[in-house]
Amino acid sequence: MKKWLIGGGVVLVIAIFVVLNLLRGGSKTAVQAEGVRRRDITKTVTASGNIRAKRQLDVSASSIGKVTALAVREGDLVEKGDFLLEIDPTGYESAVDQLDASIRAGEAALGMEKANLEKSQYDLSKTEKLFEAQLVSEEDLRNARLNVEVSTGGVRSAEENLSQQHANLRKARHDLKEVRITADISGTLTALNVDEGESAIMGTLNNPGTVLLTISDLAEIEAEVLVDETEVVFVKVGQAAKVTLDAHPDTTYQGVVAEVGNSAVRSQLGLGQTSVDFKVVVAINDTIPNVRPGLSANVEIEVADAKDVLSVPIQCLTLRKKSDLMNTQESSDSAAGGSAENDEGKDNEEEVEGVFVVKDGKALFRPTVVGIAGSNYFQVISGPGEGEKLVSGPFKAINELKDGDPVKVTEKSRGKSSPRSSS
Repeated sequence: MKKWLIGGGVVLVIAIFVVLNLLRGGSKTAVQAEGVRRRDITKTVTASGNIRAKRQLDVSASSIGKVTALAVREGDLVEKGDFLLEIDPTGYESAVDQLDASIRAGEAALGMEKANLEKSQYDLSKTEKLFEAQLVSEEDLRNARLNVEVSTGGVRSAEENLSQQHANLRKARHDLKEVRITADISGTLTALNVDEGESAIMGTLNNPGTVLLTISDLAEIEAEVLVDETEVVFVKVGQAAKVTLDAHPDTTYQGVVAEVGNSAVRSQLGLGQTSVDFKVVVAINDTIPNVRPGLSANVEIEVADAKDVLSVPIQCLTLRKKSDLMNTQESSDSAAGGSAENDEGKDNEEEVEGVFVVKDGKALFRPTVVGIAGSNYFQVISGPGEGEKLVSGPFKAINELKDGDPVKVTEKSRGKSSPRSSS
């Protein structure tokens, strides 16, 4: 009787174990799978900013006055030397006239001083002869010589005064010339900030003054963008870039990095947070129709690439705690007749990055080391091999799967062949 009870108990335990395995096998997690295959992967850095002309000239006022003539409109094409506008020249013309008159007066004064010098020199010569004949005193001779020195000084003073007046006249004529503003470069008038009758303000040390208009040479166009500090370290001059504009969303323009800024641009985001970016300039090689400075631009810079490398879909990568992976192994050992306690402490809380490989109806966690990241795929440095199937979805399943869980692939696996493709 006792043997019968023992034998019945063993049969019952085996039956329960079989039933549990059957039940577990019947609750497989539905997943999609994708194969590990070789691809060309390109790592990109994206940023946004605006279009600008490589060569742009802001024309500011160098004279104070009212705009009395305006010969252009915004959008006009101008050639170097073309007349643009004029500031009221009345005051400057008056200054030139006054200095002209002062110069004429100075020339007359100089003439008189020279005549005085000539007379004093003649008197000195006559006095010297009289002194030799002992007809005048030595004091008379000294006075004659002193008159020559005084007259000589008067000539020099008149010459210096006349020279100063000429310098003032040159400046006045320059100021008069500056009221008539012409184009220093050829290009398109992309901004016109004044109208006829408005006043122009000359800039000072702390005040840039009135920017009257802007001329842009649209033959060479650039995109100026801000790149986050975590990504600018990958950007270098000469790297290829793709540029898209909100104004032409269906067209991609080719470019190259022309400049990487060294000074940070800091922006307040609120709540004490600060954004740190760096200016990057991309020269656009293609012609953009109807381009205008200031158009919104999005830039994608190719900072690294890997050719014909093993790759896995980005969504396949997941994290698992080291302790969870160890517990899985311990559960297997316990099923064989033993149990172990987890004494690893904090080390078991480390997270391991990896993928789930589908094999024999199970999802097996495989630690994975990745390289550069493309838009859809990671380069595989170590981990799954070519042709192995990985759990690629849904996200909830990838997030909740445990090592060794039974799975059922509900979507035909992709990536059976291994042709090269770009990420």
